[in-house]
Order: sequence, then C-alpha cells, then structure tokens
Amino acid sequence: MEFQSCFDIIGPIMVGPSSSHTAGVVSIGKFIFELLGDCPEKANIVFYDSFAETYQGHGTDKALLGGLLGMDTDDSRIKSSLDWAKKHGMQYQFDFAENCEYYDHPNIAMVTARCGDYVVKVGGVSLGGGLSKIFMINEKMVDIRLSAGDDFAVLARHYQPIRKELMEAI
Repeated sequence: MEFQSCFDIIGPIMVGPSSSHTAGVVSIGKFIFELLGDCPEKANIVFYDSFAETYQGHGTDKALLGGLLGMDTDDSRIKSSLDWAKKHGMQYQFDFAENCEYYDHPNIAMVTARCGDYVVKVGGVSLGGGLSKIFMINEKMVDIRLSAGDDFAVLARHYQPIRKELMEAI
C-alpha cells in the first residue's frame, strides 16, 4: 500500500460509512472541483468493480458528488449531496464497468466534468484509510497522492495547464 503514516491507516474525520468508499472518493471529487476552479455543470462518472457493485450502499455516489461540489470529507451535507447537486444545477450521470483499461484496482472512478469552457477527464483510485490517488488527467498518466488534510487547490494548480491543452484539442 501507499500509506506514509499511521494517520493514513486510521483515516480522516469523515462522513461514513467507509473510508475507502466515501472519504477517499470525496477527495477525488474535491481534487476535480479544484482542478476546474468550481463545481462542474456536467459530470459523467464511471464506477468500476467494487465501486460499481456497492456505490449506493456505501454512499460512493454521494461522496463523489459532494467532492465535486467542493465539500470536504467531514462535511455533513455529503449525505444529501444528490439534492445539493440539483440545487447547484449540476447534471450528472453514473455509469458502471467491470475493468478499467487505465489502472488495475477495485476502487476506481473515472470522471469527465465540464465547467464553462473547461473539460477534464480524471481517473482516481481510493486506496483505503481515506487515502486516494489521481492516476490520470486528460489521458496523461500522473501520480498525485491525496489525503484529507492536503490542500487540493495547491495540488490541482500544477495540473491546470493540462486542462487548457485539452480545450485547444477540442
């Protein structure tokens, strides 16, 4: 695993029930929120393997939307993020697949999100204990470790020029 301290194993202060299926996924969504600079207007979310099988029971759907709305892992609004997404006018769609062609892990989400003129495609994996990793941004492989205490705005800032390259390609 990629744990660097005992706090990675214990996990963050969070809205549950699962550090892998909720807290880690909130971080993936929050990174995308910061990458876009705001809440996306549209998001297509593909859950793979374990996420596809248990997304509603573990709140993975609510967790990812909460992150996309800019919520942190301990934000009590995560439990009602489906309603918050509607209030913000976010259109979203969930799709499901067995195997991800980009990364091998049971807890993968691929998100294509649009905010204004910006479109990003981000692959994220929840590793356990609230620890996540972004492994792809716009078809480019990356290795960005996410923990609930990180400043995602600072981490995302380094990858925002990639977003502009994608828009030029479209």
